[in-house]
Amino acid sequence: MDRRVRVHILTSILSFAALLVGSSSECWAQKTLVWKLPKGRQIEVMVEQDTDMKLEGSPTLAVKETHASQLTTVTWKVLDVSADGIASVEQAIARIVLDMQSQAGNFVIDTADTKPLQGLAETIARGIRPLAGARYVVKTKPNGEVVDVTIPEDVSKKMNEGTAGLGEAGLREIAVNGSLQFPAKSIGVGETWTTKYEMDMRVFGKLVVVTNYQYLGEEVVGGVKLDKIKATTATKAADPDDKSGLKLAKQESTGTIWFDNTKGCIDHSEFQQEMAMDVMQAGAQIKQVVTQKLKLTFQSR
Repeated sequence: MDRRVRVHILTSILSFAALLVGSSSECWAQKTLVWKLPKGRQIEVMVEQDTDMKLEGSPTLAVKETHASQLTTVTWKVLDVSADGIASVEQAIARIVLDMQSQAGNFVIDTADTKPLQGLAETIARGIRPLAGARYVVKTKPNGEVVDVTIPEDVSKKMNEGTAGLGEAGLREIAVNGSLQFPAKSIGVGETWTTKYEMDMRVFGKLVVVTNYQYLGEEVVGGVKLDKIKATTATKAADPDDKSGLKLAKQESTGTIWFDNTKGCIDHSEFQQEMAMDVMQAGAQIKQVVTQKLKLTFQSR
């Protein structure tokens, strides 16, 4: 598969690891933020992505700029809760709709439509379709810490064969480390905490992901009191001398998460991300810059 195509699919996938006015609380108030996932609860997560991609460095490239809008629907179902409060949540990628525009043409890929496409559209579709229908179970503590991920064998096979660099291991690491995790103690306005993990991606190699959070206090949004959290994430290659031919020069995202502590769930989040990569192709180094806006909306059913 063409590296440019693989990277486009990969940026869509990574955006999953990825999450995310009114009266503020008194600055000295302390608060404990927790997820509430009782047995039987169902949540629908709508992931909206707008991506612009530019390629520079080779006059022979037919496609130098691409814009894509993608809508992904993910469902959560709480299967059980253990005596010590660990919730077993089945997560499923229900549907992906990708609308892509470039010099090579415009097309729409909908995983609900299995009809074969042509050319570049079919190449990208083969990388995306295996994601649709994927189900796996995530066990999580009330503070959001993931303690286990169970991926069925058929899903592992699809991940390893068709998703352009994610693989079963990448999906597992995103599920384990991509959750919004709160400190075990209560926090006050302005307090910060950090999460750090490594993710082994087949395309980039091992990546180090560091996210810094800051609690900004309560805000009323649409008549609902929510807790506002700032999140900033930086990703870098663990091995900058990796010989894969695809170098992650920069990946940074910043955004805001609005958490509903009454429901014990994210209400919505908004992020902006910038990614820069150096790609060796046919002996030439190509610079690829991806900018992305990401919005997640959580709805209980």
